[in-house]
Amino acid sequence: MKLKDKVQSLPETPGVYFMKDKDKNIMYVGKSKALKNRVSQYFLPSYNPSKKITRMIKFIDDIEIIETDTELDALVLECKLIKKLQPMYNTLLKNDKKYTYLKISTNEDYPCVECVTENNCDGLYFGPYTSIQKLENIVEVLSKHFKLRTCKGSNKLKGCINSDLGFCMAPCKIKNNKEYSYSINKLIDTLNGVNLDLINDLNKKIIESVNKLDFERASKYKENLDCIELILSRSEVINYMKSEKVIITSIDIDCTRKKVYIIKGKDIMYSKVVKKDFNDKSLKEHFYKYFEENSYIEKNKNCIEKEDLDMASTIYNYLKSKSKLDFI
Repeated sequence: MKLKDKVQSLPETPGVYFMKDKDKNIMYVGKSKALKNRVSQYFLPSYNPSKKITRMIKFIDDIEIIETDTELDALVLECKLIKKLQPMYNTLLKNDKKYTYLKISTNEDYPCVECVTENNCDGLYFGPYTSIQKLENIVEVLSKHFKLRTCKGSNKLKGCINSDLGFCMAPCKIKNNKEYSYSINKLIDTLNGVNLDLINDLNKKIIESVNKLDFERASKYKENLDCIELILSRSEVINYMKSEKVIITSIDIDCTRKKVYIIKGKDIMYSKVVKKDFNDKSLKEHFYKYFEENSYIEKNKNCIEKEDLDMASTIYNYLKSKSKLDFI
């Protein structure tokens, strides 16, 4: 069957698709809630993809699919397959990507915030994140805003240029553990999304810079704001993973069926296709029984592996887009 005919014969159901070259190598794995619509887009004259995808399209010789019951199933399967197959044209969710963390050295009298590439569970960690360049920028913004030390202790009793400029409390010169601890707690609240003072401050500076026609400075503040919001969105996923909430939700398959899920963190622990008119009370009773019979379910760890976070992020972002969820 010709490629064009194969595309036209694809089902309009959720699933995962594989783009293959003439040697049957899988170049790309994608997902869609409507396979035919998504795959057809690659071959439309009006389609305007990135240079990378444009190059890939030239080498497509065959397309294979795996149908799934729901879009969520497709998202989860795509995540697993990209990790397993490592296709050339997939860049997201690849295991060889360098991950970094924000670390607050809570074991020190005057903690600092820094970028690290390993989570040794010896301090307070936030992450992992995929862009070390953005993270280094965030560390600079956070350190200056909360006036934290950035030195390694070599400037004892001397101070540094940051303290002269008002960007550091200079704990090496002025011992004030109470004020410094207060600032560290505000930093932690900011990274947990509780304290929004930094975001409000950056928004205010953007507006002030624009009003002064200083667009270069406004752009810099906007870049800093985007980085902070990236951190907060990742923190949402991490907090979701660490919570002990178990989610029961359902997704419609067609006019007569739906699929019900039990989800905890990165794991879809149970799923079942039922009739749409299936009684919700009976459903919950069924799932409570499932938990009683599966009391061994592992609790979430404090140190989160990057692969687990990728999967949790995939599930969380989907769940966040849904309006109705039941929590146990």
